Amino acid sequence: MKNLSDYLQEKKEQNKKTPLKKDAGADDKKFIALMVEYKTLRKNRDDKEAAAKVLKKALELGKNGDVSSKAKTAAAYL
Repeated sequence: MKNLSDYLQEKKEQNKKTPLKKDAGADDKKFIALMVEYKTLRKNRDDKEAAAKVLKKALELGKNGDVSSKAKTAAAYL
């Protein structure tokens, strides 16, 4: 019988080995997370500068990173 810690370690290793889908980019999750953070900062009118910094990071990632067009479309609908 396996120990719980061994089982959890195997699960972590399996999760790391999952390949990307054909139309998925390596930076999709990070891009969407940045856009969600931008949306929440934008709602708070006191943090305009912080929202601008997060948006700049997200746009740079979208331009220079491996972000799929599906992730960009999803971010537009947030």
